Amino acid sequence: MKAALAVAGWELRGAVRSRFVLGAALTFGAMCLGVTLLGLDALRGLGLAGVGPAAAGLVNLGVLVPPLLGLLLGAASLAGARERGLLAMVAAHPISRGAIVAGTFLGLAGALWTTVALGFGLASLVLAGVARVRDLAPLGALVGSTLAVGTAGLGVGVGISAFARGRSQAAAVALAAWFVLALGMDLALAGLAPAVRLGPEGLLVAVLLNPLEAGRILALLPTSAGGTALGPFGAFLLDRFGPAGAGALLVGAIVAWTAAPLAIAGRALARRVV
Repeated sequence: MKAALAVAGWELRGAVRSRFVLGAALTFGAMCLGVTLLGLDALRGLGLAGVGPAAAGLVNLGVLVPPLLGLLLGAASLAGARERGLLAMVAAHPISRGAIVAGTFLGLAGALWTTVALGFGLASLVLAGVARVRDLAPLGALVGSTLAVGTAGLGVGVGISAFARGRSQAAAVALAAWFVLALGMDLALAGLAPAVRLGPEGLLVAVLLNPLEAGRILALLPTSAGGTALGPFGAFLLDRFGPAGAGALLVGAIVAWTAAPLAIAGRALARRVV
């Protein structure tokens, strides 16, 4: 555990000094602030609970941008350390490969969470002037689901990095994975669903196999819009399992998307020369 925390601290310091992370944090913060300011009139009337333009924009930003950042950060981690010879140097010490993966993940997660906190912190400064008590639950769900889905993207990125030959290959695979999760799966389901006739089980699998969709639905569960804003998959989950059951399933899916790639990465490092 001490070795994993030492690796985490080293990764966190390196990530915080990185121009990529600093630029991503400032860009995400500016995007959140811009969306909030542009939708301020809607926020005054509807609040976050009503899922107006500003709330929908913040949900989309939270579901799409942090997972992309997490995928790219994770993809560059082990592959980049391998290219520079740092991974072999660390592995030469009495530290398990699993601790290397865990420390890398924890350090980068700290940088990712700081980026998300900056973005929503700037948005919250504006929201404080128009927010109501009933907006606290949707805001908490939005921040929590954004952190969760971004962390899942980071876990998948670290898993990709464990197998990639270099940073370029890892980044290419990470971008492809993001496009599939953000756009490809929804388009495929929209095209295939009428022909395949997905039943309830198919709808459930379609949601759980896409952490971005799971995060979007999780962010919208506490809103007053109910099934109208959740889309067909979210409306099905809400109707079938209720708010508590749907939330538990979605959280479980995101946790699995985070933990499974990390476990695979640890086994991959243990079996190959670093």
